[in-house]
Amino acid sequence: MKKILTIFLLVFFVSSLFQSCNKEEYGPNDIRIKNVSSFTYTNVHVDTSAGTNDYGAINSGVTTDYLRFKQSFSKADITLMIDGVQYSTEPVNFTALVPLVKGKLTYDIDVDTLTRIISMNISEILPL
Repeated sequence: MKKILTIFLLVFFVSSLFQSCNKEEYGPNDIRIKNVSSFTYTNVHVDTSAGTNDYGAINSGVTTDYLRFKQSFSKADITLMIDGVQYSTEPVNFTALVPLVKGKLTYDIDVDTLTRIISMNISEILPL
């Protein structure tokens, strides 16, 4: 009987230890886009793998309003158009990324006109 009680207490302790390690809340995230290029973006589409949003047109130097995503990561799949030419981020393997904690994020977006690849940087993370 003493062995069973010891095993039960050990299992209870280990399970409570794992629960206490998962205190951080991942998502939701409110994300806005800042166009840091000299171009006007149109048809801006962001996919975080846990939601998608369309931001429409974003002029050079402009920061959009926040849009809600269920969850986000340090990278996203982003597509946009400049003068009728499509640009996109390099493919993202979301399974290898850790979700970001709940908050408001600003994605700074720039483009390489030679490769047509979008670069993205998180410039701001605020509490939600």
